Amino acid sequence: MTESEMYVARYLLDIEEFMDAENGEALLARAFLRVDEERGENARRMRPGRARAASLGAGLLLQIGVREAVAAVSGDNIGIKRYSVKQLLESLDGKPPVSLAYVYGKEGKPYFRDLPFYFNLSHSGGYVLCVISSEEIGADIQQHCGKNVEKLARRFFSEREAAALEQAGEEREKREGLFYRLWARKEAYGKLTGKGIAAALSADLLPGEDVYPENLSEKAAASKNGSGPGRTLVPRGMASARGGAQMTTVRLDGKRLLWEEHDGIEGYSIALCRYG
Repeated sequence: MTESEMYVARYLLDIEEFMDAENGEALLARAFLRVDEERGENARRMRPGRARAASLGAGLLLQIGVREAVAAVSGDNIGIKRYSVKQLLESLDGKPPVSLAYVYGKEGKPYFRDLPFYFNLSHSGGYVLCVISSEEIGADIQQHCGKNVEKLARRFFSEREAAALEQAGEEREKREGLFYRLWARKEAYGKLTGKGIAAALSADLLPGEDVYPENLSEKAAASKNGSGPGRTLVPRGMASARGGAQMTTVRLDGKRLLWEEHDGIEGYSIALCRYG
């Protein structure tokens, strides 16, 4: 499948409404009715809290993502569709859950059993990220949570990555931004391969050449930010002052990796990785 034919859709859910003391339980009850059976059962086995909310949120995003993929909502406009819990539930109201069955790779990576699409899920802090694609893909979101990033970089990063962090300057916010950008890359790469973060820690994933595929730019430039469901973050320099995406490449183990990074959520880094 060529770049222009590839299907990629990105979804982001703010799960904080699930944590609301007054209305959260009612929203969770509605979510249980809208997710597939396996995800619902897994969520019921979890203790009440943020992990259960994130699992149900991921299930809701899979529902809307699969519906759009099956309906052939075409193209790759590079934007992330953002939802609140109430917006997403309203989008799914009156629609019975799509029945989803899963199979798992030898490293535990999940796949749809009966659909010609791949998916990847990630959650951190108050957000859940879901990506549906026609090809293998990895995705990750990382909250910038104030850890000792220099110590972690010296322990886990490649020499070049650690050096880049040291050269980022004295401003802590700038160093943290670079650290979590690289960490999100590593998580996304580990999820792409199915081997997990451990296999990606020492890999040098500093950005390579900038890439802006022409087939993506027209639709991305036409995207608009709004306040309703499906509000889209578009690439930096292409129409959005609120943040956006960068496309870069890295060659690793003889393979070209295409990276997509979004910085439109303050305090978070988002990375997608696929073979290019």
